[in-house]
Amino acid sequence: MVSVHSSLSPTSVWQRPLLLSTIGSMALLFLAAFEELAIATVMPRIADELHGHSVYSLGLAAPMATAIIGMVVSGAWSDRRGPRGPFWFGSVVFGVGLLVAGLAPEMTTFVIGRLLQGLGAGAINVTIYVLVARLYPMHLHAKIFGLFAACWVIPSLIGPFLAGAVAQAFSWHWVFLGVLVLAAVACLTMVPSLQRLPSEEEPMPDGAGQDGASGTPPGADSAGGIRKIVIDVSRAAVIAFAVLSVGFLGDWGVWRYVVLAVVVAFILVLIKPLLPKGAFLLAIGLPAVIVLRGLLAAADFGAEAYLPLLFNKVYGLDLTLSGLALTVSAISWALASWAQGKFFETWNDRSLLTFAVAFVVLAIAGVAVCTMAQLPVWIIVVFWAISGFGMGLAYPRMSTMVIRLSPRNKQGFNSAALNMSDSTGAALGVAGLGTLQHGAAVGPLAAIFFVATVVAGFAWFVASRTGRGGGRDVGQSEVRVDSNPES
Repeated sequence: MVSVHSSLSPTSVWQRPLLLSTIGSMALLFLAAFEELAIATVMPRIADELHGHSVYSLGLAAPMATAIIGMVVSGAWSDRRGPRGPFWFGSVVFGVGLLVAGLAPEMTTFVIGRLLQGLGAGAINVTIYVLVARLYPMHLHAKIFGLFAACWVIPSLIGPFLAGAVAQAFSWHWVFLGVLVLAAVACLTMVPSLQRLPSEEEPMPDGAGQDGASGTPPGADSAGGIRKIVIDVSRAAVIAFAVLSVGFLGDWGVWRYVVLAVVVAFILVLIKPLLPKGAFLLAIGLPAVIVLRGLLAAADFGAEAYLPLLFNKVYGLDLTLSGLALTVSAISWALASWAQGKFFETWNDRSLLTFAVAFVVLAIAGVAVCTMAQLPVWIIVVFWAISGFGMGLAYPRMSTMVIRLSPRNKQGFNSAALNMSDSTGAALGVAGLGTLQHGAAVGPLAAIFFVATVVAGFAWFVASRTGRGGGRDVGQSEVRVDSNPES
């Protein structure tokens, strides 16, 4: 279980000695989310100026793919040496990516910068999870992860407008260079927290903690341990390439479904050793949580990607109004994230997650029916707000469970697994559901939402496997969270 220093018992994430860590980590997550969510607004101008329309989608999708690699690198590094090193690695790579993209004279250089951004952002996300585990008392985990969720919601509200305004008033270059300055300041606020990390951050002796209680896995610093890390990172790189390739299936007729099935199967084979033992068997507790995160991301984010198309092409709304449902959903997500840390903290894991996922299933199914029947658009907006509420309840709880159910020597591995499941699920959801799209006809768009409903329904079943119920959650002694590649 996560250990907390007995000398520190703050009652709020805004109290010393957690204040600077809270501000810095929230700022970094906000900036990473801003770069991921807002760049689509200025990409048309970037493609025009850099003559890069042929690789337009690559400029958007590249960070999502390389983030998977950054997550695996950061997770392994954090478990072996603590989060200091991977935090600075991620911060520097993210900053270099911003600089390269912001100063890019042509599209190839710009894409390279975007690849570096994703690599750094993925590493930062995982190390911040580990920092929470090492520095924050457990009773504050729900609150801090609720705030982290808001760091992704707020950019979805203001990011596109702000990026467009900066590009219009100054230049698209400053969308990257301005974030670079802010990211440097955020990193500086993290220095005191990194210095407070316990002395246990030094490498622990081989053989300690073989049972998952403490220490590092046997041979972690041996040639065998290094070899395993290299293999895991190589797997992540291939997964990133495969995820990226799904978006380029194009109009291959019926063959695109065959290719999609092969690619998904290939990704599942590769990703298995990077997930906790028992994930594919939906073992109760942490393994089921990791799978649930990916399924929810695939269903919700995959469906959400096609809502603007539905509003614009079927209902005739302009692009500004088409974003209304996403804005309403973001607000309800933020409210639910706040509420789960204040009013739902006493609910056991299984009860809360099944309750939350039921909202997502209801919402996506409602959108599917509304699309097929072409009901008034305001009903769809209401349904998508319901989906945001369910996601806002579920996401922070899943994050706190990963920290609570992970032994110290696997906090990095399991945090990486959670984030990787999220990124991979979202990317496959968007690209996979896109194979059902044929123009902007009502039938194919309704099919997208109906398939997303099926995925969300399976997620609801998986949510029932996340805890034992009966008023008590799965504890460390009730589930192994091994990273055994042979599992």
